[in-house]
This record gives sequence, structure tokens and C-alpha cells, in this order.
Amino acid sequence: MDLNTTERNDIGIAPDSLAAPAATKKVFVKTYGCQMNVYDSQRMADALATDGYVATDIVDDADLVLLNTCHIREKAAEKVYSELGRIRDMKAERAGMGRELLIGVAGCVAQAEGAEIIRRAPAVDLVIGPQTYHRLPDVLARVRGGEKIVETDYAV
Repeated sequence: MDLNTTERNDIGIAPDSLAAPAATKKVFVKTYGCQMNVYDSQRMADALATDGYVATDIVDDADLVLLNTCHIREKAAEKVYSELGRIRDMKAERAGMGRELLIGVAGCVAQAEGAEIIRRAPAVDLVIGPQTYHRLPDVLARVRGGEKIVETDYAV
């Protein structure tokens, strides 16, 4: 699967990008795997809506790209790293134009790989497990403050 400027999300999140004001933050969520991940992607979009994000189905419009991963699929982690390479290039291009792009990895691969994702793909800003989705606005605030976040453990 190739990320390009016209790729559409495939999770059924209703994009509000046409009706949204220009200053609205936009999130593109790419979902891999099972029906639970489709549900979790919607949970993330709902949590981000409280932080002013609207879903977009065009990756090039996004201020935040989240890959919601599934570890069950064959070579799941390698597919994620390949995708992250493409998004890294988009992030670098944006930085050259003075535009920020945040990259996050969520789901089963995030849970299994943890900090290894940021080690192998330093352009990634956040790695979160399913138990952290409701805290996405807080996590993103820390990322905007300059932190790289890995939260894959259950909160106490």
C-alpha cells in the first residue's frame, strides 16, 4: 500500500475537511487489520475531535498521520516501517516549507515494538498502545512541547 497525496482513509471516519475552516487541524488515520482496529481508529478520531482535529481522507492535507497497526498480519512490522519511510519523506518536505507534520504509530505493532519504532524511524513523534487512545490530546500536547512519546503500558 502506497501513501500518496490522494490516498483515502479506509476506516469509515467521515471526513469534515471540506466544511472545516482553514485553521482546523486535520488527522489522517490509516487502519490495518481487524474490525477492532476500525473501532479503535474511530476512538482515536473522537478523542482528537476534542482537541480540534477533524478527519481527512487525503494524507497530504493532514497535520497528523496515525498508523493504526495490526500485528497479526504477516510481516506487519516491516510494512509499518516501509510506510513510515514514505511519511518521513513527506514530513521532511513539509518542514522545508515551514509546515509541521506529526507522525504516530498506534495499535498492536506499537504495543509490541514500543520504543524500537522511534529508534528505527526517528521521524515518528508518538507511539501509543490501545489503552492510551483517550489521552491522545494530552500526548500530542507533550509532543508539541518537543517530547517523543512512547506510551504502551497500561496507566495506573
